[in-house]
Amino acid sequence: LRRLRPQYTEIFDFYDSLYVFFGKAQDPFLSVSARTHPEHFAKGFPLLCAESFSTNRKTATAFLRKLIAVLQRHGQQGQKDLACIDNALEQSTLDPTPLPGAYLARDRNPFNQIAEQLGCDVAVLEYIFGLACSFSLQQARENGLVAPQGDWPHGYCPLCGCVPAIGEIRGDEGRLDLHCGTCGENWRWARRCCASCGNQDEETLEYFTAGDDKAHRVNICRKCHSYLKVVDSREAGLDHPMDLED
Repeated sequence: LRRLRPQYTEIFDFYDSLYVFFGKAQDPFLSVSARTHPEHFAKGFPLLCAESFSTNRKTATAFLRKLIAVLQRHGQQGQKDLACIDNALEQSTLDPTPLPGAYLARDRNPFNQIAEQLGCDVAVLEYIFGLACSFSLQQARENGLVAPQGDWPHGYCPLCGCVPAIGEIRGDEGRLDLHCGTCGENWRWARRCCASCGNQDEETLEYFTAGDDKAHRVNICRKCHSYLKVVDSREAGLDHPMDLED
């Protein structure tokens, strides 16, 4: 990717450091357990919910402070906010244990309250915990956590309930798989269907590409005004992880 897109070197430097850190952080600070009632899945509920997370405060604090150190080494924006959050963790004035569950439940109230108390940007606080939750969920998937088998006709992740970050067209039949930006789960989706609202009206579904790049496109729904980035791996021929393509 550095060779193909040298203009993104600064971003690649950041992800290099991030993935090296994640690769060394083998001790999970979050315990992830699935729902106890499989029938919830059949009714359209993802496997995990806010109560699926249990957090060790001491381990979580150490992990988050090391993660913040990685963020502080790259870029200039948000440095004051990162230092504020790191100091709160060090002084034990920030309890991180309820925030992974709130992030998974898309409950912004705890983040808003803590950001106001600390005097930091709520977006920085959410970003830190978003990275931490993604790492923990992908770690859990590597250790055997899987969504139940069967069709999943919903535009949100069957495992964690988060929205897809990107789609991938692959295979001889050109099927579309959605890729969760939080846990990394993939699931099949209809090519001509909006993942946000389920719209299948072809007159209000479009896509565009940039220049001669046929491998990367953006699907647009004119009904709900949403978009989805899509990689056509048949054209790209690189087999990159979708997190990097995103």
